[in-house]
Amino acid sequence: MPVSGESLKDIAVRRNKEACETRQNTTVGHSKESTIFIVGSKGVGKSSLVHRFLDRDESAKQTLALEYTFGRKAGRSLVKDVCHIWELGGGTMYPSLLATPLAAAAGNMSQVTLVLMLDLSALHQLWFTMETLLQSILVSLRAHCSQDHMNTMQERAWARVGPDHPDRDSMDPFPVSLVILGGKYDIFQDFDSEKKKIICRCLRYVAHTLGATLQFYSLKDAGLVKKAKDLLSHHGFGSAPVKSISQDYNKPLLVPAGSDSMERIGGVGTTKVVSVSRGPGAALDRWKHTFTKHFPQEVTEKSVILDDPARDLNFKEPIIDSLRGQKDDELDRYRREAENRRKYLSELGLDY
Repeated sequence: MPVSGESLKDIAVRRNKEACETRQNTTVGHSKESTIFIVGSKGVGKSSLVHRFLDRDESAKQTLALEYTFGRKAGRSLVKDVCHIWELGGGTMYPSLLATPLAAAAGNMSQVTLVLMLDLSALHQLWFTMETLLQSILVSLRAHCSQDHMNTMQERAWARVGPDHPDRDSMDPFPVSLVILGGKYDIFQDFDSEKKKIICRCLRYVAHTLGATLQFYSLKDAGLVKKAKDLLSHHGFGSAPVKSISQDYNKPLLVPAGSDSMERIGGVGTTKVVSVSRGPGAALDRWKHTFTKHFPQEVTEKSVILDDPARDLNFKEPIIDSLRGQKDDELDRYRREAENRRKYLSELGLDY
């Protein structure tokens, strides 16, 4: 409506200003950023999962340490939402590398998701990998977040569980959104029935206690790939949450956070705990004995860098490789000259 005393020009200027403010509010104001940290077992397919999520056709390369990538997706506004993705290689060898990106994301932890990807075919390293990485990341969170911030994160974690959940006294939710992804299900599905039952039950206990989503995955199963992509899309871009549930140990598990219960899981740990010390380590200890009794853990990991990565054909960079070759030749020439000089001085009876 025109304002009293406005000329036609004044009305046009005002309407244009209002339109600009509307566009600004619907673009900048409604765009968002999120961060996903993907950690877990060596060789379980973390890089391949990232490529599937981002719809990249090129084959995944081995992750040597810590790699960053991002995805963009158009939301309701003209500005695309951004999902930052950090992938940690080496299993349990390099969790300290996450300190820097965790510190950078500390101001927006409500939009952070940790994806812990475990190798269901390597049972004698599974629990060690899971426990080591969760504890290391919790230490990093506490180092880079104030106590008030940690308290706020814990409140959000309890909110994800729900105020009326019957197992609240037995749960200790992880400070940030947590997804436990069981990889290589194509191998796991052929295991003995009783073995699968023990593994599924223990993983459900852990996920339920930590307020995490538990889902099984295989790169060789198109249906499971789609479900994993949908899960990452929910955490990375705010798409609709996964509503389906599968708790049958003879099928791929899919248990959204807060949807399970101690009663349905059954077995050890169904009684409520009167006092539990804080932190996932204390919660995991309740079922660690059951798992490790059947699958003793190997706690020693060998380096994933067996050879010089600069000579690995998977990491070819023509310009850099050419410069590196020149420097290698210069180093070899310097070594030969130094050795000849040493021999010459030695023959003269002089110290070198």
